[in-house]
Amino acid sequence: MYADLHIHTNYSDGIYSPKEIIEKAINARLQKIAITDHDNFLGSIEAQKILDYNGSNLELIPGIEFSCHDSGSEFHIIGLFIDFNNSNLSNLVSKMQNERMKSIKKIINHLRSKNIIIDFDKVISRAKGSVGRPHIALELIEKGFATNVNDAFDKYLSNNILGKIKEPRMSTIEAIEAIRESRGLPIWAHPKLSNDLLLNIKKLKNQGLMGVEIQSPRYSLSRQSELINICKKHELIFSGGSDFHGVHEGIEISRNNAITEEEYILLDKAKKDLC
Repeated sequence: MYADLHIHTNYSDGIYSPKEIIEKAINARLQKIAITDHDNFLGSIEAQKILDYNGSNLELIPGIEFSCHDSGSEFHIIGLFIDFNNSNLSNLVSKMQNERMKSIKKIINHLRSKNIIIDFDKVISRAKGSVGRPHIALELIEKGFATNVNDAFDKYLSNNILGKIKEPRMSTIEAIEAIRESRGLPIWAHPKLSNDLLLNIKKLKNQGLMGVEIQSPRYSLSRQSELINICKKHELIFSGGSDFHGVHEGIEISRNNAITEEEYILLDKAKKDLC
């Protein structure tokens, strides 16, 4: 296996720095990776500077991940080969950062109503890039309200507990169009095999979707095979990766969670065809 195109750093909800991610990728003998942090590309920019300084043969694909919604359903859309200097993409990232701040304030106020008191500024100070619930979890641990991140989510931060307080989402078409405008490839990350999968594939492709993750530690072999067949039928390119955050047991940056060189070549061709 060749390329892991779905990795998170501590610039969003991962726990490892870009430098540590690079070390893991090199140790895994990968040729290419994409850092796809939520709603920002600061980790990817830092990683590229490290690779340039070290003269490493590891290649970094510019990436990002957007959390989206459409018709009441949640989708995760990854942008690969994006242009960080594209003004529309940068404006969308800035918008989402502002929305994240609002969401964090709502969660902290909700916790305060339950006599769980934590400081907004301290939560924000924990975030290098995109602030989110993991940073609230760290503050809850610091204050003694939880023993670890999973405990914090189970007690205070799960979707079921927070109810209508949601992390910010954009529409799928907004994400896809911004990625396409920046000369990137929009990819549907880890889709669920549900009754409306084919309907969603057709809808997203009509919006400009170009590919689907067919490689993920979340998939069984039968699920992977079904996704491959669907992508072939609808002429969507293959992508995939570990979705590594560093907090999920058994999920690592490894060749087992990467796409093949042949699959990557088709992604690269699709990128070149856009230019």
